[in-house]
Amino acid sequence: MVFASHAFIVFLSVLLCVYAAGVSRRASLGPYLIIAASLFFYAFWHIAHLPLFLVSIGANFLLGQAIRARIGTKAGKAILTAGVAANLALIGYFKYALFFLTCFSAATGIASPALAIIMPIGISFFTFQQIAYLVDTWRGKVIAHGFRDYIFFISFFPHLIAGPIVAQADLLPQLAERRDWRLKPEQLAVGLALFSVGLFKKTVLIDPFVPYVDAIYRTAAAGQPVAMADAWLGALGYSFQIYFDFSAYSDMAIGLAYLFGFRLPMNFFSPYKSVDIRDFWRRWHMTLSRFLRDYLYIPLGGSRRGLAHTLMAVIVTMTLGGLWHGAGWTFILWGLIHGLFLAFNHLTRHVRMLRTGSPEAAWRATTAGHALSVVVTFLAVTLAWVYFRAPDVATAHLMFSAMVGMTNASYEHLLGRGLMPLIPVWLFIVWALPNTAEMFRRAHPSLDIREHVAHAGGGVFDRLMTYRQNWRWAVGSGMVLAIAWFALSNLTPFIYFQF
Repeated sequence: MVFASHAFIVFLSVLLCVYAAGVSRRASLGPYLIIAASLFFYAFWHIAHLPLFLVSIGANFLLGQAIRARIGTKAGKAILTAGVAANLALIGYFKYALFFLTCFSAATGIASPALAIIMPIGISFFTFQQIAYLVDTWRGKVIAHGFRDYIFFISFFPHLIAGPIVAQADLLPQLAERRDWRLKPEQLAVGLALFSVGLFKKTVLIDPFVPYVDAIYRTAAAGQPVAMADAWLGALGYSFQIYFDFSAYSDMAIGLAYLFGFRLPMNFFSPYKSVDIRDFWRRWHMTLSRFLRDYLYIPLGGSRRGLAHTLMAVIVTMTLGGLWHGAGWTFILWGLIHGLFLAFNHLTRHVRMLRTGSPEAAWRATTAGHALSVVVTFLAVTLAWVYFRAPDVATAHLMFSAMVGMTNASYEHLLGRGLMPLIPVWLFIVWALPNTAEMFRRAHPSLDIREHVAHAGGGVFDRLMTYRQNWRWAVGSGMVLAIAWFALSNLTPFIYFQF
């Protein structure tokens, strides 16, 4: 049941009606209705995985309680180690067993056993959340809570399948402070408007044009020559596809949570406006960046052990971040490339600091310098996406060869011709228009929105597109939702649902 589907909109409509009726009679039903709806939402994907999901939640809650009673002791540390290992074993079996067996067979020539493994939806997200929960419990950062709040925190359907990766500090305090579970008209208005904007991005801005991108990569995967123009159109097309796809999902997740009065952390903030790769990872999949920093990069030593160690920690962290996305060499290489990009960024900042006393480049402060930085970063990210999209390394390399004109493909029938007029439109949207966090900054629908939009609101588009609770926005949201509803017939799943 994808967010961008008729089935989900019917599910949401029924849930809102049942929820409103239930809490009006008995307010304490609120959290239980949401938990029940979240478990139904998860079971709708593959009901056979629901018991595994519930066992994972129950086991991690008990582990957390055991750690909480033994903070600072050897026994507590042993329980933490066992809990983290068990979670990694779970995701390792379902997500990586086939990949590692295939690699083992290729390296040794020994045939691997045939395994029919169906990966539980959202396992990468709820497993990482629970690992972070156990570590935070050991660190003494988790407030007292019961099982009801814990199962709500893990299973809450807006973030369950594809993030954001919600930390315990994001949601457990909101649950502890919640007294009134009734729906609020102003929160419903903002939540539905955000959901509608996200749905519009998915159904109108990008999904109708995905077949052009797929055709180019399908041709390359078949080993057929790809024209230079097609290779670039395919790379740029996918760069915008994943941008709008993830942006749409992030908007919809925050909007859905806000319908019920909860604020999720921001996960997306105009990453193609980044001036370098370091800035990109502060804007793209922000909660994954936070997780990798807090639970991998810093434990590896971070920046505390000298430049060489910092560079190695960055590369290892990002390579493992690539592996988190998928069990394949293309994802590993994508992560490694971003690790090398970040390492180079750290190195240049270090050298600049030694030479000038400031890690920032002076030329970037100029308008031309800033624009050049944004364009170069965008192109670097776009080239890296080729590995992310390609089904295998050979396809990615064929695409790169085509991008530099090393193929003999005909230009008579370009597969990506339909993308040509859209590239400038998409560039205008991502570079010139405010993002949804800036548009909805006055409503404060996400946890950390204010620190990101402190300087928003100065441009003409900012003023025109800022959300206000009035009849114009109500009518506009309704029209956008109606347009998106009729465009729901031929949609692709959200890209991050596969992780």
